Amino acid sequence: MKARPRKRALAAAIFCTSILAACTPTASQFMPRYAEGTSPRGFIVCHGYGCRLESNIALSSEEWLAVRARFAPAASDAATERAQIAAAVALVEGQVGLRIGTSAHQRRDLLNRDDTQMDCIDQTSNSWAYLTMMEEDGLLRYHRVGEPAYRGGLLTFDLSNTAVIIEAASGKRFAIDATMVDAGKPPPVEPIEQWMAETEPVWSVQPYRE
Repeated sequence: MKARPRKRALAAAIFCTSILAACTPTASQFMPRYAEGTSPRGFIVCHGYGCRLESNIALSSEEWLAVRARFAPAASDAATERAQIAAAVALVEGQVGLRIGTSAHQRRDLLNRDDTQMDCIDQTSNSWAYLTMMEEDGLLRYHRVGEPAYRGGLLTFDLSNTAVIIEAASGKRFAIDATMVDAGKPPPVEPIEQWMAETEPVWSVQPYRE
């Protein structure tokens, strides 16, 4: 009979771990193994929640030309380029989705084992890869790719990650959070301070905002 409290404690710990796994740990830990060899001809995308699944993707020359076209004509200022970046990220996400099925409407289920679904770890890791390819191809004139950002805490359960770009002239950071829109739609680009101040409980089950 004395063992029951221990079993209950263990069960509670496992439950809490599963809850926190939705958007923890930070997406930054996935960056090192994606940092080398990321190019349109070969890169890794995450899906299935928490990078549970990884798929190797290669885009055709025509597909990458379509991405380059999102930056034409060249932006005359940083704000215009941020809009171009968002459109390009959405395009690559759509290209990838046709291959692995992630174009499916993304649900906000806390615990989800559907291979086509993505949480903030998946979305952040993927957006970082797409942005890195754009940067290495010389498409970014006013920005560089930054380290992913993380917000939230264990008390509020509003844990989240986002990809980040940095304005070259000012050093200002901007969040590109693809979890806020459906697959294939341009994600909002907002100052990191604004993104950090937002809260959305991880247990909230609702359609993605459009």
